Amino acid sequence: MANIKLVNHSSVLIQEGSNFILTDPWFEKPAFGSWFPVPPTSIHPVYLVALAKSNPNFSIAISHGHDDHLDDDFLSLFPVTTHVIIPEYKAKGVRSRLKRIGFENIIETPTEGVEHNCFNIKSYINMSISRDDAIMTFETPNNFIVHANDNWQEIIGHNLELIKNDAAKFERDKVLYMSQCNLADGYPNIYKNYSEEEKTLIHNARVDNIISTSMLNADSIGAKYFLNYAGYAAAFVKGKDKLKTRGSFKSNKYVNDICVKNKHKVKVLDIIPGDTFDFKSVTEQFPGISLNTEELKSESFRFYEKYDRVKNCDTYKTYDVFSKEQLSSCLDDFLSGFASFVEPRLAPTKFNTDISGCKIIFSCDDINVKKEVIIGGANAFDGRIAEFSTTGNLLSEIMRGSVNWENLYIGYGAEVKTTPKDINIRAIVRWLAMYGYVYQRGRDDW
Repeated sequence: MANIKLVNHSSVLIQEGSNFILTDPWFEKPAFGSWFPVPPTSIHPVYLVALAKSNPNFSIAISHGHDDHLDDDFLSLFPVTTHVIIPEYKAKGVRSRLKRIGFENIIETPTEGVEHNCFNIKSYINMSISRDDAIMTFETPNNFIVHANDNWQEIIGHNLELIKNDAAKFERDKVLYMSQCNLADGYPNIYKNYSEEEKTLIHNARVDNIISTSMLNADSIGAKYFLNYAGYAAAFVKGKDKLKTRGSFKSNKYVNDICVKNKHKVKVLDIIPGDTFDFKSVTEQFPGISLNTEELKSESFRFYEKYDRVKNCDTYKTYDVFSKEQLSSCLDDFLSGFASFVEPRLAPTKFNTDISGCKIIFSCDDINVKKEVIIGGANAFDGRIAEFSTTGNLLSEIMRGSVNWENLYIGYGAEVKTTPKDINIRAIVRWLAMYGYVYQRGRDDW
């Protein structure tokens, strides 16, 4: 029988006999320039690296290339001969990043799957939602495990049928579905358009929808067990403590209450980082003791501050700021490059084509710089505007390529104003996220 240990966030250690798979490793490197795992990792990296070195059947699975799922510093500790399993993406960014770390045995798994040790591993990508994130499934001789990570949206069509068919090989109580139960973007928390009260209402409504849709997916494939994960994190942004507290994880009781309210069929596991599940019962890190989740949050915050970890976050650093002229020139290049990246890809990919006609603005009030671009050209402008405002300190580093654009949005390093107020700028955000990595690395491996 498989054994599942929740390490932190979306990292679990799956064990079947002497075979191990560690998913999405992340330690204390700030993801998106501000995120830390909350609570911190329950297994120090040293123990996991020692396990990898002492066991030839130890592997790592990485769902996608966000820093809270792919921690370069942590991964660089592992032997370069460790097998690393990733989805088979059209873009080679994740593979290239792993090769730069030094890994020699990278396995790309398609929807058809690959056999590795005692596991049959498959990946599923919904290209209409994201071109760089995937659900991964792990079939063992005894169990079926879905590592949905950030893919909480409803699974439909061919992907759903394939996952259902694989899950159906097992009794319902041998199937575990693990999925995101928290927000992982800037809406509404960095939007100038909303009051703090409105932000709280919108935030909670979005989280509730994510949780319920995740459990709907678990119901759809016939899973009995559901694990609340991929939300054990909080953002540390200077002067904005509300972001840290509002965005931290929801308790299993909260998740279970939604399960009961919406009449989902799954059983929500009462498991937090440090606990294990063997498809029969949960064993707490301290057997027989259930830790208070609010205390876990507050002590996590205190730990990162006491040990001065927050100094590594973007808004606590001081960078070399460009002059007004330099920043203006770099922003012009960045935005014209963005338009050149997006426009020829809209027709062939049919991906988030509603970005056409949008005006995107970047501004820095502290050094009075503002630049804009309209996707499709001035004649295409339809009145929709998204303005991202940040500091010259942070924007200079983004223009240098030392910091990724997503640090502004997912890492809360910017504020956003939309016109009209309630328009959805998902298309802008997704295209900027893709372009941000291309810009940062100075090449187009998208």
